[in-house]
Amino acid sequence: MADPLIWSITTEQSATSTSDLAKQAVAKGAPPGSGFLAIQQTAGRGRQGRHWSSKKGGMYLSVLLRPTAEKKHWFALSFAASLAVLDTVLDQLGPHFDGKHMPQIGLKWPNDVIMGGGKIAGILLEAEGKTLIVGSGINIAPVLTHKAKNHQAIAPVALADVWPKTAGDLPTPHQLASFYMARLAYWYGQFNQNGFIPIRDAWLANALFLGKTLSVRHGTNEISGVFHDLGMDGALLLLDDSGQTHHITTGDVKLLDS
Repeated sequence: MADPLIWSITTEQSATSTSDLAKQAVAKGAPPGSGFLAIQQTAGRGRQGRHWSSKKGGMYLSVLLRPTAEKKHWFALSFAASLAVLDTVLDQLGPHFDGKHMPQIGLKWPNDVIMGGGKIAGILLEAEGKTLIVGSGINIAPVLTHKAKNHQAIAPVALADVWPKTAGDLPTPHQLASFYMARLAYWYGQFNQNGFIPIRDAWLANALFLGKTLSVRHGTNEISGVFHDLGMDGALLLLDDSGQTHHITTGDVKLLDS
């Protein structure tokens, strides 16, 4: 059973990345549950070393966890973090929209959060010895865009892009971080008690592209098929035209039909 955690947030006005703050804290023996929030990052990064735009106006947070489960099961916490981000975005927008006008919000494999067709958040997990660093970013203020060069080609969006004028001020990074950490604590508890199953079920219930035709590119290889399930190891399961199921553990996903 995991030790009880005391969840906390330390805020810095600027950092190379919150992951760097977390790694420094690990070296100093910081306890699990410690979160590190930066108002801006000068060298934020995403999956596969990609740059993450991190100017003022977003929530940039990394949290230290020390799971008791074997490392081979830690992948589940990437999906748990995406659910915590999804919960946070829905909590902010839910009071201001009825069901008819609410932007479509859901999850894209492996751990992106999509709002109205754009990417509002990203997640990066990094292992540091026995510690797992869960890094999350949520766009609050509008993000300057540039033409995407990767296979995903999903433009960034922010809460400000859909925030009603009648809703008052946008949430602050600390407000988002506080709610997000509460939800991360919930999903982390689910993981510790029940493993990947409840996380997988919740993730699939919010998967935007389930049943859709996708292409997945990894390096120079590209596979197309219908996204029909999520493996118990977190893999994307694609069914191609020949009836073969492809078990995909890494790659960039692109929707081929709508």
